[in-house]
Amino acid sequence: MLAVVVIFCLLYFCNVQGNGQVPEEDSYILNFDSPIYVCPDEESQKFIDTSQIAIGRHNETCSYMTGAISFLKGMQSTTMVEIIIEKEISGSFEMFASHEICNLCKELGDPESTYKDYLQHFGFPEVCPFEPNTFAVNDLVAHSKDLPINSVTVGRYQVTMNFIENPSSDCLDEKSFLACLKLDFIIEPM
Repeated sequence: MLAVVVIFCLLYFCNVQGNGQVPEEDSYILNFDSPIYVCPDEESQKFIDTSQIAIGRHNETCSYMTGAISFLKGMQSTTMVEIIIEKEISGSFEMFASHEICNLCKELGDPESTYKDYLQHFGFPEVCPFEPNTFAVNDLVAHSKDLPINSVTVGRYQVTMNFIENPSSDCLDEKSFLACLKLDFIIEPM
């Protein structure tokens, strides 16, 4: 779920205009187009269960994610996350942005984390690694004040979050795939 937070931050940093200003965002919204779901491969299915996560709506313009996510194999201290954001263009998805968190445990335990405001919506422990467990997702809403929602970013997106074992925690060497999650969202005019 930390990966969802990273996605929102990436959208912000990828969309700052050349003059350092973020384009106007008043009349656009972001909504989840799917709950987080596990990729269909066998490794992912054995690592994470997202079947309890659902999308709800506060009203016509605001969706939220709620439920629980179960880590069936726990989280190791050498786990990294690779996040790939693709935007739908002419019926196919093309790379929009990517980001790597070389040491997920370090980020979870950092009280100065850039993602602290979003992390409050999850029941993740502050101590990592952690054993297999189920964590609550408490009404996660993407607030427009934190995101670059504007005419440039309007469209459908698909996010792939790859969990990878990286013993050196450097995002470079000895990567071994653990699991994959996906999330779909849409940015649209109000």
